[in-house]
Amino acid sequence: MRILADGTMKPKPSALKAAEWYQQEPLPMRVMRKQTSVKVFMGAGWEKGTVVEWRASGITVYLPRKKKTVTVRDNRNLKEDTSK
Repeated sequence: MRILADGTMKPKPSALKAAEWYQQEPLPMRVMRKQTSVKVFMGAGWEKGTVVEWRASGITVYLPRKKKTVTVRDNRNLKEDTSK
């Protein structure tokens, strides 16, 4: 965040983007096909993974770096991975 010469505050663009992302509804879960590349928010940040299973109650994702499978039950903790 920066304070401008006129005294107003200007937040970082990334903070605005994150705030906008977390304003979306946690449920219902969006539909994703199997083998879709996604990013899952864990405690240490975003982890890359692939969708294993989709259900209305949550999306199961395999995280190869951690060698484990997690079930995400909140839309805000899951993004489609656009980087290839």
